Amino acid sequence: MILDGVFFWARAIPLLLLILVPLVLVHEFGHFLVARIVGIRVLEFGLGFPPRAKVLFRDHETDYTLNWLPIGGFVRLEGEEANSDDPRSFVGAPLWKQLTVLVAGVTMNVLTAVFLLFIVAWVFNPVVQPTISAPIAGSPAAAAGLQEGDRLISLDGYQHSALEFGTDTTKAWHDDLADHAGRSVTLVVADKNGVQRTVVLTLHTPTAKENWALGVGMNGASLVNTPGNPVQASSLAVDGTRRAMSLIVFALGDLVGNIATHPTEAPAGVSGPVGITQALGTVSTEPNSLMLLLMIAAVISANLALVNVLPFPPLDGGKMVIMVIKRVVGAKGVGKVEQFAYLAGFAVLMAFIAWISFFDVIRAGQ
Repeated sequence: MILDGVFFWARAIPLLLLILVPLVLVHEFGHFLVARIVGIRVLEFGLGFPPRAKVLFRDHETDYTLNWLPIGGFVRLEGEEANSDDPRSFVGAPLWKQLTVLVAGVTMNVLTAVFLLFIVAWVFNPVVQPTISAPIAGSPAAAAGLQEGDRLISLDGYQHSALEFGTDTTKAWHDDLADHAGRSVTLVVADKNGVQRTVVLTLHTPTAKENWALGVGMNGASLVNTPGNPVQASSLAVDGTRRAMSLIVFALGDLVGNIATHPTEAPAGVSGPVGITQALGTVSTEPNSLMLLLMIAAVISANLALVNVLPFPPLDGGKMVIMVIKRVVGAKGVGKVEQFAYLAGFAVLMAFIAWISFFDVIRAGQ
């Protein structure tokens, strides 16, 4: 039992690093690339976090370094953390250049999420096929001869993609059936042996007493890979990224409420590094592990984008707020108040990660 746990985490932790490190590097590359484009001097592009292990190589102004802590990367700009007289310093650059550089990292993570979901939608194109429970007597499902264990394949020719993120994998199906209530529809279903058949039926109009349209429960769902095409994949990727970010916004709102009202209770639906690592370890043993890992990586990338844009130092959003405030009040250089804000924000951020990781550890041990 103990060895199983050791092997599980020995598999899960490298998976987290394999996903997280490239996503952080992509974010930092956005800062690096745009800083170069707008003429701000980049002193260092680091793989991992200090202490420094070695300088890999140099170009005309930037050191590309390997550092000992393999948990991401960073970009160090001239005049970002201290005053500088360099005409190409970050602190002396126009506001639009500063904001463009800061927002570039967020933009790269959003684009990465879209790209990863595009690959999933094109190469795998996973669709959700719910397994139904016994139909309710007198329901459209019962009249059409649907049986417990049948899988729903399509509704009026439409199959629901797994990229339609929701609170569960069957939510899109529930919503679609409700939207077609009272109408004649064509369902394609498959029996337990995978044999498909087409049924035409009229859905029930839900009432307070009979609040259903088809008249079946859904006992989970299978993700089935189907042929994809790049045009449809592009649309699914953009919409999937939007849905993922919307869910993150709601989760952050619930998290703030949880911290304010029940700080000693585990936040529902929110995981820190330990929880994410556990999820990766579990997913890695699933039949569609590569597809699922790509989807998780896309959600993490969208998460990084959204979290980084929050107006809280030392996150990019907090830095942007500070840059704007400095221009409004006419402040110049990097003052002690700004340095303190970054240090205090970093301390709060580390405390928050420790708080959420505490509950992750408790859940992992249950």
